[in-house]
Amino acid sequence: MAIIIYPKTMNWTYMRQRPQQLLTQLGAKGHQVFFENLAPLDREFVEAEPNVFLFTDHHAFVRQKLRHLRKTEPVIGWTTWARQRTRLSSLFRPDAIIYDCCDEFPQWAKYEPKMVDAADHLVCTAESIRTRLSLAYPDKPLTLIPNGADNGFFNIPAANRPHDFPSGKIVAYIGAWAYWLDHELMAQAAKAYPDVQFVSIGAPYGDIPDYTRLSNVHILGEKPHGELKAYLPHIDVALIPFQYHPITLATNPVKAYEYMAAGVPVLSTALPECIRMEPHVTTATTHADFIEKLGAMLSRPDAPAAREQRIAFARVNRWEERGEAAHQVIMEVLKRRHL
Repeated sequence: MAIIIYPKTMNWTYMRQRPQQLLTQLGAKGHQVFFENLAPLDREFVEAEPNVFLFTDHHAFVRQKLRHLRKTEPVIGWTTWARQRTRLSSLFRPDAIIYDCCDEFPQWAKYEPKMVDAADHLVCTAESIRTRLSLAYPDKPLTLIPNGADNGFFNIPAANRPHDFPSGKIVAYIGAWAYWLDHELMAQAAKAYPDVQFVSIGAPYGDIPDYTRLSNVHILGEKPHGELKAYLPHIDVALIPFQYHPITLATNPVKAYEYMAAGVPVLSTALPECIRMEPHVTTATTHADFIEKLGAMLSRPDAPAAREQRIAFARVNRWEERGEAAHQVIMEVLKRRHL
């Protein structure tokens, strides 16, 4: 097994994203994972999950903890941000580096060539990223590991409707309320179905328009990941209303797996990764197509067979399977480097 270091990029408690999910699975496999938390902690080495430890004092970690750990186990740097190459290489000095390219933010592109050069293995989330990386860096080992479903979203116990959920039919989006959403589409859909309640659950990110003029749009803000289970059973249609943008066209949406695990019907704009999930996810190409399909989904009962098929699809695409794939990448790197 290995010592895995994830350098300072985010807080462990900031939503529950791919890094937290994969690192949790790697800890469960027996690796010792050290996650450098962005915000200060009340104490060092908080065990967030079995074998997953949070730290903030990198000087103490390197001088004391890591110095002893590397005597017995190989050290792997795992990062999802190309800008962390220097921090990984110069501060933590791992025996090998794995670069997990999970987003295509244009402002990060300038950091990628040096990150890839320093990496021993590349991992990515989407077919479009795999195609680009394989063409740009044909000599680098590369593994596709998509996102996955959280086990906690299956078999959600029956519970009362959350107090901040409006009454009536619910169309909901769960995720960052960000600039890459098609806010014009959301507004058009809300106007097209004034008797349907449109709900957003997620942290605001960047400049977003004002929805106060639409009485059937409800912005609930961010909820702890564990609380989302209380909302999902009460959603009639779950949305992925993304714009066509370099970021979204390379996105393998975590929310799609979480929606499906809970059995909720899903409607998305025609993102490449969501098209690959059809028929378990319905996709629409234009605003008119999206609004028409949303109306059709709201007007007919969800077929029990379709619900079970969505859940079955999510069940074979869990984070446990993704964690096993990440573990195999690490073992391959250790073998290749004779570590």
